[in-house]
Amino acid sequence: MRRGVLRADRLIVALDLVTASQALAMARRLRGIVPTLKVGSALFTAAGPAIVERLRALRFHVMLDLKFLDIPSTVEQSCRAAVRHRVSMLTVHASGPPDMLRAAVVGTRTEATRLAVPRPWVLGVTVLTSVVGRPSRVTAEVLRLAQAARQAGCDGVIASAREVGVLRRRFGRRLRIVCPGIRPAPPKGGASRDDQRRVATPGDAVKAGADFLIVGRPITAARNPRLAVDALLREMERVGAW
Repeated sequence: MRRGVLRADRLIVALDLVTASQALAMARRLRGIVPTLKVGSALFTAAGPAIVERLRALRFHVMLDLKFLDIPSTVEQSCRAAVRHRVSMLTVHASGPPDMLRAAVVGTRTEATRLAVPRPWVLGVTVLTSVVGRPSRVTAEVLRLAQAARQAGCDGVIASAREVGVLRRRFGRRLRIVCPGIRPAPPKGGASRDDQRRVATPGDAVKAGADFLIVGRPITAARNPRLAVDALLREMERVGAW
């Protein structure tokens, strides 16, 4: 039983929905089975900071995935605001300049210390899973951006499961690796990948060494989201790597 709990702790459900009512209805269906929900730009733009507060009131941790990319002072203030919303994780584009990444880290740490609250993890977004190209070039870019995130003091990176192996070999456990683009093993005949291109199954991501998996539509678009979560956790369990 405990092993299954550990896997649920490492599954983040993306609320890629467009209204607060849809997001809250889904959150209520997932209470007690997963602890962390991701709020992206579409939902945050539609529902505002209040959606974070309401999800936290339902006892969820919140990953705020706004991929900050701006001048350093603006990014620092954005990260400070995220701390005030009591999020557990936030994202910045690792492609930003070094002083921007450092500003994100400093702003997050300083504000958390000022408020005496837990500090959110700052995660650097490397190459989006919708981007395709020559694998060697994509891998090289992911490594370059991950190195920039590490040098700036970020806690981890967002990367496709396809690059997890090389990231682990380069950085060991010094960076947390969070993988979007997770799709269940397709049934016979294949399945749509939507707009995600560099995808992987939960089992493959776990075997590669991912710390956390982000899963959206395979759960939120399922007829029974709780059963969909259970199926994903069982696939992780079969791998036995966590």
